[in-house]
Amino acid sequence: MSERDVLNLAPGHLEDSIVVDIAAIGVEDRLRLVDRSVVEAIAASMAEGSQAHPLAGQHQPIAVSLSDELSNAYVLVDGEHRLEAAKLLGWTQIKAIVRRQTQAERRKHEIHANLIRAELTILDRNLFIGKLAEIHEAETDARHGGDRKSKKWREKNQFANLANWSAFSKEAARRTGLSTRSIDRARELSGKLSPDAVALIRGSKLADNQSQLQALAELKAPDQVKAAREIAEGRAANFAKARVSAGMVPAGGAVREADRPLVRFEPMLPRLSLADLQTLAAMVAAEIAVRTAPTKAAKAKKGGAA
Repeated sequence: MSERDVLNLAPGHLEDSIVVDIAAIGVEDRLRLVDRSVVEAIAASMAEGSQAHPLAGQHQPIAVSLSDELSNAYVLVDGEHRLEAAKLLGWTQIKAIVRRQTQAERRKHEIHANLIRAELTILDRNLFIGKLAEIHEAETDARHGGDRKSKKWREKNQFANLANWSAFSKEAARRTGLSTRSIDRARELSGKLSPDAVALIRGSKLADNQSQLQALAELKAPDQVKAAREIAEGRAANFAKARVSAGMVPAGGAVREADRPLVRFEPMLPRLSLADLQTLAAMVAAEIAVRTAPTKAAKAKKGGAA
């Protein structure tokens, strides 16, 4: 397929792969970091092609889009590990599927392509879902107009807004195999995590622990960074120890010895929904009321001494 044929593609239309120059492919800010060990493994597989036909070792083409700014240039959509593997092998060309996409469409393609991959960490899956939610929100704004942050807009469109997010959760659940509740939780978690903290914990065990990520997200951004730095720099192996080593809580916990049984409940709180927390608070309040209810004064016996 010639360059002219590529330029005449309909928006979003998918064609067979062609060979493109690697130097003509630009890489925008990506949501997922490149894993060097994965690149080397892919390069070993791609190197199986013959000297006469080296690209024969590339079994899956990358996906690129025509650049918005430069003619005869492309922007990477999917396949950064394959692209880096080709560079590692010294290739000057690579097989690619060319699409005509906007920046938002390219971002959605990247997210959808990564969400179905088993090797994605829990952290990245949460962040991808959060970014997909941001795109969904922007597209909804464009369709309906108005300032979604204003009180007037929220009051007027609250039911439509709930329906939009419900539709988003169902579609994201269909694509990922997760429950709609997990999608909603991921969207909320992504919005709370500090980008600086995320950069620090990528590659750590915390990045694959949902409950610890949720606990981290409940902290204020500066405290998230403090805890994340303790883990990233090897002074703590998990979130609870990071809070201690960062000086956020005393060793042994932040509760009195008599209250130590409460420690086991603390990690559970971030996992509860707002409705669950409100129900729990009502149960605790009712129990406190029962235990602190004033006792009735004993009645004096009739005929007793004055």
